[in-house]
Amino acid sequence: MSNGATHRLAAAVAVGTALAHAEYNRNEKTLRPVVGAVLAAATTNLPDLIEPALHPNHRQFFHSVAFAGILGWGAYKVYEWEAEHPVDKAIRLVLLVGAAGYLIHLALDACSPKSLPLIGKI
Repeated sequence: MSNGATHRLAAAVAVGTALAHAEYNRNEKTLRPVVGAVLAAATTNLPDLIEPALHPNHRQFFHSVAFAGILGWGAYKVYEWEAEHPVDKAIRLVLLVGAAGYLIHLALDACSPKSLPLIGKI
C-alpha cells in the first residue's frame, strides 16, 4: 500500500470512528461519520499537495511540528465555536475534519524515519 493510500485509510478510519462514537453517545444516527471519513481521506494528503514529495527532504514548514501546533490551536478554536445555524454547523464540521485529516498525515509522517522538522523552511 502506498504512503498516500495508508494516509487516506488511517484518516478515514480515525475520523469516521470518532464521529460514530460521538453520535453513539448522543444517541443519533446520521451520515456524519461516513461524510467525515470521506472528507478526512480527501484532506489528509494536503501537506503533500502543498509541499510535494519530489525528494526525501521535501518536508518544510507545512510538514513541521510548528505548523501542526498552529493548526491544532486553530482547530481547538473552531471546536470551541458554538455554531447555531445549520450552515455554520456544517462549516464547523468541515473545518474540524479537514484539520484532523491534515494532522493525521503529520502524525504518520512524524513516525517515519525522516520524521518532521521542528520549523522547516518558510
